[in-house]
Amino acid sequence: MRIALAMLLSCALLGCGDDDAVAPDAGRTPTPLTLRAANDSGALVLDTDPLRLRIERPDGTAVLTSALAGALEWGVTPGGDARYHDPLAPNPPGVRFHALSLGVTALDATSAIVSDDEGRRATLTVTATAPGVFKLHVVRDPSVTDVALVRARFASDDGAYHGLGERHGHADARGSIVPMQFALGGTSSGLNEHHVPVPFVVSTEGYGVFARTREAGAFDVAATKPDELRATFEGSDLELDFYVDPDPGEVVAKYSRDTALPRLPPYWASAPMHWRNEWNSEDVAREDSLRIRTEDVPCTTFWIDNPWQTSYNDLVIDETRFPNPDAFLAELRARGYMVLFWSTPYLDAVDSGATPTNEAERLFIAARDAGYFIERPGGGPFIAPSAPGEPGGMLDFTNEATIEFWKGRIKTLIGHGARAFKLDYGEDVLVQMLGSRINLRFSDGTSERQTHNLYNVLYHEPYRRALDEASPDGGFLLVRASAWGGQAVADIIWPGDLDNDLREGLDGEVGGLPAAVTSLVSLAASGFPSFASDTGGYRGGMPTREVLLRWAEHTAFTPFLQLGGAGDHHNPWLYDADAGAIYQRLSRAHMDLVPYFRMYALRASATGQPPVAHPALAYPRDLGSRVDPYAYVLGDDLFVAPVTVPGATTREVHVPPGVWFHWFTGERFTGPSVVTVDAPIGQPPVLVRQGALVPLLPADVDTLVPVDDPAIVDRMDRPFLRALSFPAERHTITTEEGVTLTVERTAAGVDVDYAVSATATVHDLRLRVLLDRASTPLTTVASVTADGIAIAPAADLATVAAGCDGACWAREGSELALSLRSMTATHVEVR
Repeated sequence: MRIALAMLLSCALLGCGDDDAVAPDAGRTPTPLTLRAANDSGALVLDTDPLRLRIERPDGTAVLTSALAGALEWGVTPGGDARYHDPLAPNPPGVRFHALSLGVTALDATSAIVSDDEGRRATLTVTATAPGVFKLHVVRDPSVTDVALVRARFASDDGAYHGLGERHGHADARGSIVPMQFALGGTSSGLNEHHVPVPFVVSTEGYGVFARTREAGAFDVAATKPDELRATFEGSDLELDFYVDPDPGEVVAKYSRDTALPRLPPYWASAPMHWRNEWNSEDVAREDSLRIRTEDVPCTTFWIDNPWQTSYNDLVIDETRFPNPDAFLAELRARGYMVLFWSTPYLDAVDSGATPTNEAERLFIAARDAGYFIERPGGGPFIAPSAPGEPGGMLDFTNEATIEFWKGRIKTLIGHGARAFKLDYGEDVLVQMLGSRINLRFSDGTSERQTHNLYNVLYHEPYRRALDEASPDGGFLLVRASAWGGQAVADIIWPGDLDNDLREGLDGEVGGLPAAVTSLVSLAASGFPSFASDTGGYRGGMPTREVLLRWAEHTAFTPFLQLGGAGDHHNPWLYDADAGAIYQRLSRAHMDLVPYFRMYALRASATGQPPVAHPALAYPRDLGSRVDPYAYVLGDDLFVAPVTVPGATTREVHVPPGVWFHWFTGERFTGPSVVTVDAPIGQPPVLVRQGALVPLLPADVDTLVPVDDPAIVDRMDRPFLRALSFPAERHTITTEEGVTLTVERTAAGVDVDYAVSATATVHDLRLRVLLDRASTPLTTVASVTADGIAIAPAADLATVAAGCDGACWAREGSELALSLRSMTATHVEVR
C-alpha cells in the first residue's frame, strides 16, 4: 500500500480543550462511595468523590493507582459521538473533558451510579473474574448523549511499558502515543504501519491494562504527562481489564487466556521458509527449489507470492507462468516443500453494465449481485483504495454467505496443493478520512467504527476454515494485519513492508532490522507469539550483503525464519559463496533449534506464556535489562542481541543475571553486567544460560515433512533427538514427542541424572554435556552407569554421535557424549 496524505488541524480555527479543565462545580452534594472486587490475588478498589482507582496486591500494597486528576473522564462535545474525534490528540478540538467523580448511589458492594459535575450519569461495576484478573465496566446512562470519548488516567510508575501490538520504535513504549487503529499518515510510507494494534499494555512492575473495545483509541504512555498512563477511546462506554502478577510474563499469559490463546502452527512451519518477490517463470522457481537443496539449506515452506493468478484476486493459477501447475506443485512436494500462496480480500472492480474481461471481474459481478461486498454509504460496493493493480471491491466477511463463497475458491486451490496462505492487505476499513467518518455498511449491521480492526480477523476466517477442513494439521496463515483475539485464527504475523536497511523505526521512519526486532517483542507481549519478518526487509528492493546477513542472524534465532523480499532475490548464495555459507550455517542453527522453539510454542498455546520477551519483562528487577531496545530472551535459556549498527563488528551487551555462554565461541559471561562482544558477520551475540538443556533436531535434516528422495533427509529419516546440556542444579524439559529429560547435580559432585521416556517416534537420544560449563565443572569422568550397570565407553565422540545399540558414551576434552537407544525410564549417572 502506497498512500501519502497530509492533514492540518488548527486549534486557532477549531478550538482546543484544556487538558485538565472541568466545568465549575454545579453545586451537587456528593455521596462518597467505595466499590471493591477481591480474590486471593489482590483487589480492585474504587473510591468516589473524587473517583480514585487502586489495584492491590494480596498484601494490600498498590500496584496501580489512578492519576491525581481522577480515574475516568468523559470527553463531551455538543454533537456527541456522531462524528470522529481523534483519540490520539491530548486535546481534541471542540472536546472538553469532565471527570466522573461524584458518587450518587451504591447499588451493591461492586456497582454504583456516579456522575460528573454537570449531572451526566454512568454505572460503574467492578468484578474479580479470575485470580489476578479484575474488570471495571463503565456504562453511560441512556440520557447521556453528548459524550464522544472516554479517558482512563493512571499514575505511571518507574517501570518499562511493553505490548500495545505491533510497534516499530523502541520496545519500551514510554514517551509514545500509540494508536489502536490503522490510519493514513505517520511514517515515510504514508501510513502509520500499526497493522496489529492491541489495546493491552504490560508494565515491568507486574500489571497489565486491557481496553476491551473495538472502537478507535490510543494509549498515551507518559508522553503528554510524564507521570500519567492514559487510555482514550471513542464512545461513552468502556470495559477495562486489569491483570496482576509479579512476573510480567504471567501478566501477558493472563491477558492471553482471557482473550484468546494463540494458535499452535504446524510443526513444519518452524523450518526455514523461502520466497521471491516475483517468479517470472516456473523455471526460476524450480531453479531456487533445487539450489536450496544443493546449498544444503534446510527449508520446508516454499512461497508462491504475487503475481501468480490469472486476474486479481481470482485464486486461479496463471498457466503462462506455471504451465502445468499440478505437476509443478507435485514436484515441489516431492522435494520436501509445502507450498504457500499469497492472497488478498479484493476482486477486480468492473463498472455497472460493462462486460467483464477476466475471471476476477466475473467474480466481482457475481459477488456484487449476491451482496458479498462491503457497501458505500450511498449503496454499491466499497472499492478499496489500497488494492494493488486495478481498483478492487472489498469482500464483506461479516456475511456468512461471503465466507462460504470465498472458502469454496480457496478449497479449489488447496486441491492443487496449497497448504498455507500469506494474507496481505485488508487495512482499508479506516475509522475516518480527513477527520470524518466513512460510514461503510456491513452485512451484520455494523459500520467501520466496530469493524475496522475486526475486519482482518474475519478476512482470515475462510482461509482458516478451508485449511482446517482439508488437512489434519490445518496448514498455517501468515498475515499482515490482525487485532486482539485474532491470534486464535492466524498462525504467524509478518510486519508488512519494512525498509531493507538498518534504520530504526523512529521519527517517521518505517524502519528496517531494528523495527523487526521491536515488532517481534512487542507482539509477543501482546498475545501474538509467532512472528516472521522478511529477512533483508522489503521496501527499497534487494538489501546489501551486510543487511541480509545481519538480518539472517536475527531471524535464525527466532521461532520462524523466512528468507525473501523485494528485488530480484534475497538468495545469499547469489551474492557470493561466503555469504551463502554463512546463511547455510545460520539456517542450520535455526533448524537445529526447532524442538526448542516448539517446546515454548506448545507452552504459549496452552498457557499464554510468551516464548519471546524483551529482557525487561524476563528480568523485571534488573534495571539494566530495560536499556537495550533490540535484545530479547528466547525461551528460558537463550538471550539474543542482534547487531543493528552498520559496519559494526562488536556489540555492547547487557548480560542478564546469571552465568551465560556464547553460543558460537563458548565465552563465559556473568551478569548482570555490560560487556562488549566480538560480532563478526555470521557470529551474532547469542548467549545460552548455564543450566540450560536444549533439545535439538539431528544435524542434517533438510525438511520437516516426509519425502521419498533418499538424497533429501526428512525428519522421519532421523527419528532421534539431540540435546545439549550446560549442567547446573537441576533442569527438566519435555519435548513435543513426549521425551522427558532431567539433568541435575547431586551431592556426590556433578552427577547427571537422566530420566528418559521414549515413544514410537523418538526412541533414540544423543546427548552432549559440556562439562566445563557446568555450575561445578567435572574435570574427570571415571564411569557412566545406567540403572546402576556400567556402560562401556565408545571409541570417540563420532561413534556416539552416530548412535549405538543400547547405550554408549565417550569423552573428549570438556565434552561428554551419550547415546541412549530403545531405553525407557533410564537413570544414568556420570562420575
